[in-house]
Amino acid sequence: MRSKLVSLEAAARIVRDGDQVVMSAGFNHAPMAMLRELARGDVQDLHVIGVVGGSINLDFLVGAEKVKTMECCSIGFQPYAQAAPNFDRFLKQSRIFALDNT
Repeated sequence: MRSKLVSLEAAARIVRDGDQVVMSAGFNHAPMAMLRELARGDVQDLHVIGVVGGSINLDFLVGAEKVKTMECCSIGFQPYAQAAPNFDRFLKQSRIFALDNT
């Protein structure tokens, strides 16, 4: 049987402009290595969905200017900060579109 395992770089290349990227919230299980590969690549205009909110993972992609639409119920760095700095700044500057999925 053929192996389905691919390198992190190859996995990141699967994501295309405008794709939906879904992940859970929190600091504990954020796929930061994968997100760094997405940030290094040419992908743009992602629709990012945070299941049960978002944290550093979603804010990182926003700061890397990869996100067009953010969909989550909340995003923040609790217990460290109330607001996610990139998300807050980009939203106030109308650089991203936010959808509330509460």
